[in-house]
Amino acid sequence: MNAGYTVSRPTLADAGAVAELAAATFVETYAGANDPASLAEHVRRTFTADALAAQLSDSRSELHWVLHDGVPVAYLQVNTAGAQTEPGYEDGLEIQHVYVLAAHQGTGLGGRLLDLAGSVARERGLAYVWLGVWEDNPKAIAFYEHIGFEVFGEHRFMFGDEPQRDLLMRRWLARPGGGQVQ
Repeated sequence: MNAGYTVSRPTLADAGAVAELAAATFVETYAGANDPASLAEHVRRTFTADALAAQLSDSRSELHWVLHDGVPVAYLQVNTAGAQTEPGYEDGLEIQHVYVLAAHQGTGLGGRLLDLAGSVARERGLAYVWLGVWEDNPKAIAFYEHIGFEVFGEHRFMFGDEPQRDLLMRRWLARPGGGQVQ
């Protein structure tokens, strides 16, 4: 990892700091393309210290964050089994969140966090990692495709009063029948 960056697992005592990081990265990513009132309401409801404490306490979820000189700048949340946001993918590991503050993008942190997700999946004997990415986020879609993710489905959801769609993307860790995917 680059100088000054460390990856660790936040504790319950860090729930408030994780919530602040999650809210900041979400706003940076989606503010320009969404209704400000809907965005503010989503952030207010979703990124609370209590909500993050519940996620940190769930044994089916795993959170990692990146600190730069002790300050949180990126995080990863992966889910298995019933913690996954979509049913039916128990043979894979969901990457629910992978966000990097804009000031730290381009440093390789996103790729390192995705590699970490792959390592967690392999340790658990899972075949692939998968995620949902908003169809109106071409930068993220291009990045995921560049590192081997392929679209395999979609998920429709409401963001405020607006219907939106996530593309479901997957990267195989081992091909069915064996053999590692690079």
